[in-house]
Amino acid sequence: MKTLKEIYESSFLIGNIYTPRLPQNATLTKLMAAEFNTITAENIMKPALIQPTANKFEFSASDEMVEFAKKHNFKVVGHTLAWHQQTLNWIDESSVGREAAIAILRTHITEIMTRYKGQIIAWDVLNEAIEDGVECDTKDWRKHLRDTPWKRMIGDDYINIVFEIAHELDENARLYYNDYNLNYKQKREAAYYMVKELKEAGVPIHGIGMQGHYHTNTPIATVEDSLALFSSLQGIEISVTELDVTVTGSENATILSKDHEIEQAQYYARLFNIYKKYSHVIKRVTFWGTDDVTSWRRERFPTIFNGDYTQKLSYDAIANPDEFLKKYPIVEKDMTQIAIANYGTPVLGDLTTWNKNEPIHVNRQLTAWEGAVATSYAMWDETYLYILAEVADKTPQNDDSLTLYLSPANTKKETYDAFDYQINITANGDVLFKNGPKIDNFSSISKFTETGYQIALKMPLPEVLNVDNMIGFDMQVTDVNDKLVKQSMAVYNDVTGALAVQTSGFGNLTFKNDKEVNKNE
Repeated sequence: MKTLKEIYESSFLIGNIYTPRLPQNATLTKLMAAEFNTITAENIMKPALIQPTANKFEFSASDEMVEFAKKHNFKVVGHTLAWHQQTLNWIDESSVGREAAIAILRTHITEIMTRYKGQIIAWDVLNEAIEDGVECDTKDWRKHLRDTPWKRMIGDDYINIVFEIAHELDENARLYYNDYNLNYKQKREAAYYMVKELKEAGVPIHGIGMQGHYHTNTPIATVEDSLALFSSLQGIEISVTELDVTVTGSENATILSKDHEIEQAQYYARLFNIYKKYSHVIKRVTFWGTDDVTSWRRERFPTIFNGDYTQKLSYDAIANPDEFLKKYPIVEKDMTQIAIANYGTPVLGDLTTWNKNEPIHVNRQLTAWEGAVATSYAMWDETYLYILAEVADKTPQNDDSLTLYLSPANTKKETYDAFDYQINITANGDVLFKNGPKIDNFSSISKFTETGYQIALKMPLPEVLNVDNMIGFDMQVTDVNDKLVKQSMAVYNDVTGALAVQTSGFGNLTFKNDKEVNKNE
């Protein structure tokens, strides 16, 4: 029976990650050598690990990786030269000017690329430079750039500089921009215009790395939309650089159910049918993890091998997508969820007054970093709509937030109407009305809890609202890290990443009309 690298030999390279434990595990080494022809450093080549202190470089782990690759005939991909996380934290930004920062960057890239020149086929030169959820013209891609240390010290052109330095040091290496969520409309378009402009300006950029941290309810069409867009860029290749697919609904499970395993395998099968379709521009597909037990997303069973290295159904699905989908045909489901607002008048700060019989789970993750989620509740009376969100957040920050989306007419369009609402409330209590008419008599309270934070609000029912009908409804929890950088986003319904600009993916909210029952109680 052919292995994955043999099956896709004429299409693209098949890769996986390298970790320092690999050379000490003969069983895993044998599996890797059989199935894959490319390895990417998972962590050991990231800036903070290569240069933990100024001008002190640690190459022992990456040297071992390169020797391991030679011994077992793997091609090597370097990851990564410039990133906002695991970066050179010893730099004092307040005392480093532009030219000094460029010199530090040049020294770092020179040391690592000179050492491995000719031994690495491609580099993730720049990692995750585009911010999530930015609401402006995607052609103006500079406004979508993440506020990183290099951007602050050097300016927007640090992007040009890192690619130019890398190309000077190894003209034969393929140089990539690498990012997650590139299947989401706003982010893929910003990346497209950025790479297009860089390429047209003569910057030596050769490819886009689509990380591929998906989950089983990620809209598969968004992946193909991005491949279609990126493949239109002249002289730009594509690699799937960090592929794994978490299983939605498997949270806190100790084993993967048969139904969930089939669902995951169906998703992998559909992905690889798309990858085969675009094999003329895809150079490599690299999985981000060998098995479910050691994966960085292990809580949701993301890989194609079990902890004992036996194959999951996803392996069969990838090996022969069409046959697998014949055996396990997909039943298309409407992913639109319906939330329920119970009748009654709660007191915002008194949890005993809230009806919690109809929880609204804000837990569909949009990002690779799976962070804060919320369990929410909705109520209504003749005057107000009430929302309570109990957010589970391991590291709550003042700027963490909940965004409420309402479309009273429920038009589900590619734009917002005048009476569609977008209201953002931070854990610290700041309120921002991003869309919709002015709301008088709106009130909210926010407070931190032992498990995260709570937000409760009430807003007058819009004049255009008929509570006998369903309205468009969604919620998003945005989780920032200690540097106030957006780290994760979870939503109630719309997993396209376009909540900020369109209502087409909203879920629904229906008003439970049990007024008489409540009056009699």
